[in-house]
Amino acid sequence: MKQLVQSTLYRVVKSTGIRVAVILTYFAAILYYVTANMVAKGDIAAEQAGSITGLGDAMILWLFGSLVIGILVGSDFENKTIHGAIGYGRKKIVINFITVFAVLMIILILPYTIGSLALLISGTDMTGAEGTVISAYMGNVLQFKDGDSIAKLMLSYVASAVVYIGQLSICIPVAIKVKKTVVVTAFGFFFGMMTALISTLASKVEILDNIYQLTPYHYGVSKLGVQAETSDMCMGIIVSILFTAICGVIAWLTFRKADIK
Repeated sequence: MKQLVQSTLYRVVKSTGIRVAVILTYFAAILYYVTANMVAKGDIAAEQAGSITGLGDAMILWLFGSLVIGILVGSDFENKTIHGAIGYGRKKIVINFITVFAVLMIILILPYTIGSLALLISGTDMTGAEGTVISAYMGNVLQFKDGDSIAKLMLSYVASAVVYIGQLSICIPVAIKVKKTVVVTAFGFFFGMMTALISTLASKVEILDNIYQLTPYHYGVSKLGVQAETSDMCMGIIVSILFTAICGVIAWLTFRKADIK
């Protein structure tokens, strides 16, 4: 199993598509924080903050996160490398996909975490950039105050990372089913944009709302930021881990029925 994970990591590190996804994510994160700082300073009109959020993690991670899953899973089938891994067993292959995906997501999330921490450590005044807040990362910059718990701040970042992994894990069974990187990327990006609408619709029906609250899509800025309840952050972590496990089981069941050609 260890060898399978190591070989998959080596392969994705060498993948041009993965490298491009990482580079573009880091570039978007830098541009996001720079432009948000310009809004705070008044160099850019506050009305333009809405367009700046397009560079934030909520959109970028759904786009490149789903692309990463598409490349990770789809390329194994497209390049026939899945034949070499099938000897490990299909269950271990799915666990391998989830493990490597989680590592890649942490790498993609890193620039947003570092950018947020850098602004906090430097004491940069971001007042006025409230319109650019789309996740706990920038939210923490605006909400963290002297005397607030550092441990809770770190928990906020951990919860945000785990929740993102949980949210995007739905793309793994889709990738095993369709085996096409482009389709997985399109699905992930579209689904990510639809989660707000799904939340609104679910809130109108009690039973649907109760189900929605048991998914990682329920956890946003208010439940993951440093001012949120610790219980909400911990619940977000637990729900996301369980949701990822469920997606893994669905992926395994899908993979069991798939023909390897």
